[in-house]
Amino acid sequence: MNITHRVVSGLLLGSLCATLHAAPKDFGEGLANASPARLLTNAQHQHDHWNGIGRIRNETQTLCTASLLDTRTEDGTSGPAYVLTSSHCLHRLNGAVQRDLPIKGSISFNYFDDTLEALKTYPLKTLKWGSSQGVDLAIVELQASLADLIKAGIQPLKLAEEVPASGSDILTLIAPEWDTLHLSACTQQTSRELVEQPFVWRVTMKNQCQGVGVGSFGAPLLDRATNQLFGILSTSTTGQPEERKCQRDAPCEIHGGTAVWHPETNYGSPVSFLNQCFVDGMLQADSEHCDLYPTTSITFQNPEPIQQYFIKPADGKGKDIVPRWNLTFTTNTPFYRYKTTRRAIDCENPALYSVPIKAQGAYVNDAIGPQTGMHMLCIVGVESAEQRVTNGMMRNALTLAVELAEPGPARTPNVTINLDKQGSAAYTVIWNLAPPFMHRYTYKYGPAATTDCLRPVGYQPIPPAPAAADEEDEIIDLVYPLNDHPGMVLEKYAQVISVRNTPYKICTYAFDQADQPSTLRVDLLKPR
Repeated sequence: MNITHRVVSGLLLGSLCATLHAAPKDFGEGLANASPARLLTNAQHQHDHWNGIGRIRNETQTLCTASLLDTRTEDGTSGPAYVLTSSHCLHRLNGAVQRDLPIKGSISFNYFDDTLEALKTYPLKTLKWGSSQGVDLAIVELQASLADLIKAGIQPLKLAEEVPASGSDILTLIAPEWDTLHLSACTQQTSRELVEQPFVWRVTMKNQCQGVGVGSFGAPLLDRATNQLFGILSTSTTGQPEERKCQRDAPCEIHGGTAVWHPETNYGSPVSFLNQCFVDGMLQADSEHCDLYPTTSITFQNPEPIQQYFIKPADGKGKDIVPRWNLTFTTNTPFYRYKTTRRAIDCENPALYSVPIKAQGAYVNDAIGPQTGMHMLCIVGVESAEQRVTNGMMRNALTLAVELAEPGPARTPNVTINLDKQGSAAYTVIWNLAPPFMHRYTYKYGPAATTDCLRPVGYQPIPPAPAAADEEDEIIDLVYPLNDHPGMVLEKYAQVISVRNTPYKICTYAFDQADQPSTLRVDLLKPR
């Protein structure tokens, strides 16, 4: 071999080694982990690989983020177009697994800041599967086929084979409320069981990607090196105080039966298991291979199960309170089985469940506790007393959580005060209920110089007592209910207070489920 040949061979070998050891593609485009989310554009088609992520709206105009799923086979066979999003973002239903239901709404693809005039919007067709039991997931079929969308230039996302290891670099593409797609980067982390009453998610993941908020839920979680979809965002503690932990929009992790709070943290559900659920491009109701099936839907006969008990009466005297589940419900199966546990993941273990019980008149009233901390009730529907257990059956078990706690001072009253922006001296005062921790309020107000908050005289209840016929006009002048979520329990009451020449004082106490009072809150309203 001459010198020239050796040099050329060496150069070729060096080039090959450099290729083999080249850094993996960075779909994060250099964005540092936990840095502010970056607004994305696509007028030059530089982000076409994400144009299948968009804004989904249902008939109530709930805003979520959703992703088009690549369900093509190796030979290119495709079927319906399916998008993945968060079930509890679309519908806050607990207990019901929704299957094959018509759904009205739309999804808009190519959802970038500079392509709003080139949005590609398609109507929704069927909610193929949706549940917030154990996993928070909705699979929605569009009226158009996957082939039609690909022909229109929309690129679907491939499912990852597995969830990345803790510490791996990941991305999420979020569409905040009334905004377009943003890119956010962070690291994947493992998390414990999650409670956001009334929901319990048994298998979760977490991260500290920035920019997550209303409108972002349902967004894809992507492997940064491969751009493959392994999970969807479900909820976040961002912007929430610790005292609301475990309640709506303020999820908590459960460690050994104890609720633990992680501020500014996002949580999601894995979806890589869906690889087994699509055959020839179509979602298959195959309980042998797909863990979405069989399904159990449970409907509660009484109001939603209570979320917290206190184990002693308010004065600490007399017998201890013995809390019970007191749960009346119906199922879509002729039988059910149940058990109680301290760990939600035990709901997916068939051991220690009751024998099959006829579903007619279904009622669970076992005692809870007596240990303080989180307690779980697991319910699974069965078709017959002899039905064998499957992975899907256990994965779709319903979990309900109740926290037992010693009574203590109620949480600080949650009061919002807004000044009229039209130039008047009117304030709108809003008392925010958060059962069981802020179950009710009492309040009074008047001129600051003459109103003594420590005197019990003059306090009014919230919610207000039912009015007699001759009192209706007076009650209307006092507090009135606000309801941001039609069909749900009222969570807010408001009153307009005019302050003209002298400051006014508002005195408020909150009371929890055990009727323990909070510390006094005093607010001062100044004349303009």
